[in-house]
Amino acid sequence: MRTQQSESGNEQQFKAENDGEIVPIPFYKKRAFIYLSIACAALLVTGIAAMFHKNYPNVSFKNLAAEFVTHDIPPGGNRATLMLADGKSIILNEAADGELIKEAGTVVRKTGNGQLVYEAVAGDNDCTGYTYNTISTPKGGTYQITLPDGTKVWLNAASSLKFPTSFVSLSERRIELSGEAYFEVTKDARHPFKVITVKEEEVRVLGTHFNISSYVDDPFMKTTLFKGIVKVSKATLKPGQQFIINQGLVNIVKVDPEEVLAWKNGLFIFENEPLEHIMKKISRWYDVDVVYEGVDKNKLFSGKASRFENASMALKQLELNGGIHFKIEVGKIIVMR
Repeated sequence: MRTQQSESGNEQQFKAENDGEIVPIPFYKKRAFIYLSIACAALLVTGIAAMFHKNYPNVSFKNLAAEFVTHDIPPGGNRATLMLADGKSIILNEAADGELIKEAGTVVRKTGNGQLVYEAVAGDNDCTGYTYNTISTPKGGTYQITLPDGTKVWLNAASSLKFPTSFVSLSERRIELSGEAYFEVTKDARHPFKVITVKEEEVRVLGTHFNISSYVDDPFMKTTLFKGIVKVSKATLKPGQQFIINQGLVNIVKVDPEEVLAWKNGLFIFENEPLEHIMKKISRWYDVDVVYEGVDKNKLFSGKASRFENASMALKQLELNGGIHFKIEVGKIIVMR
């Protein structure tokens, strides 16, 4: 009786369609079905592994996930170096908060939230305006600075900004930029604000918010206006417009502000952007080299990811486009089909 109860407890029943009779399904048939399902799953995994090995013979399928995580690359952060007029350097991310230096009638402070602030000293007449400082971010670095006139600047990775320590005695506020920066310029119509880029382009502005991307290793320079007035070459931009000069060719286009300012807001946003342009941004932020293996660097991709995540998260978003895979090694990202 005990054996009979055990067997009936492991039986499934179904109702026959023709006569409504209850027909028991023996347990051994159910067990066979389970074994068959396991075998099919094993064959499927084996097939996927074989296809992967055929397409990527140099990549270990077994260790791929572990390798991707083991060599994952952490995001950049607040890192920059300040070079003073006398040639001395201060590594800002290692410096203590508070007053760093005082020169040309200006006190330079590092705030608790990792920003650099230049403040004019009341009653100090030593404001020649001819002493220059340079702040530089490395690959994997970003920094915010408030200039002596109150203008706020956000520097992206691998960028530098040269500026006077005081604008008091100068007829114009002239600074030099290499790389990428976002500006919120303090209004002062009597003292025009000018940015000279590494591409030797002059951007003339009044009280305004704008972004400039002008890297040495990029063939283009982009100036994007968000508020106010900006003049580049002979063109005057309206908010939402972007001025592009690429190997001597000029174009003005309408852009999505969120996409342009993604880097400042801690994001990667790519919308139909060439792979090579995307990987340059990733390379600068994660401080890695990029190696291409049989891929079209001009192919367009889209994606969105946080800049505060490890590199693997941004790369996974790009893989969702299909037709591309990544392998992370020490100090290097390999781009594959």
